[in-house]
Amino acid sequence: MTMEAKAYAKLNLTLEITGELGEYHTIESVFQKISLFDVVSVKLGKSDSIIFSESIRNITSTVHKALELFKKKANVKENFEIYVKKNIPMGSGLGGGSADGAITLLLLNAMFKNILSKSDLYEIAKEVGSDVPFFLDSNTAWVKGIGDIVQELPNLKELYFVLVHPKFHFKTKEMYAMFHDYGKYSDGTRTLTLVELIKKGNYTAKDIDKLCYNDFEMMLLEKSEKFVEFKNILETIAEVKFHLTGSGSTVFAIFDTKKEAEKVKNTLDKMKFNTDLVSSNI
Repeated sequence: MTMEAKAYAKLNLTLEITGELGEYHTIESVFQKISLFDVVSVKLGKSDSIIFSESIRNITSTVHKALELFKKKANVKENFEIYVKKNIPMGSGLGGGSADGAITLLLLNAMFKNILSKSDLYEIAKEVGSDVPFFLDSNTAWVKGIGDIVQELPNLKELYFVLVHPKFHFKTKEMYAMFHDYGKYSDGTRTLTLVELIKKGNYTAKDIDKLCYNDFEMMLLEKSEKFVEFKNILETIAEVKFHLTGSGSTVFAIFDTKKEAEKVKNTLDKMKFNTDLVSSNI
């Protein structure tokens, strides 16, 4: 029997870096799942094997860690064949690796009729990766700490996003090291303002757009000529504002209607940008 599930990407509507905790940075962020997804399938096998539809350089992927930690915690002796169909670009800030790890945990647990509790899965998820807990069951959430504190919010109303994936990529670890030297930390107030707006529920895409903020983007606008050039060209052509998600390199723009989003996507596609049109409705 093969079990299969979608691993949805996320956007950081805000990402404020508030300090450091040991080897990690602390954050205040609003995470939003979007309709772009990988597909993870799991079945019993003669030996453990994990195959990705595209080459993954880092052999210690979140899926490997999720499998290893689940088997240890659940005292499971069986072996598994796991296949991941990748659609979420790597090095994009869209959380594909974290989503894959979380869905792997959920599928393995389902195969054994939920042998582990939600709290057990949450503890494993924290070990797999700092953003993984969010992907277990949240759609819209206020994420704090090192990504391990997840406070669910009311689901974002149906909004549309145009994603643009540049040809260059940023590695998360290198971006945080760069930010350590940059040192311009935030206090979380921008995220709190957005959280309060989402809780009230009376907002438009423009209202959300005004509150989008990313400390990595602020750093890149000062430190990276290629990012500044890319963003300036993009916004000049599209005539809308784009925001960085995660540590990049993907950027997004927000729209109330699919028609508005399609118009911008079509304009960018004609100029050979690599784009996706997604929604908050999953």
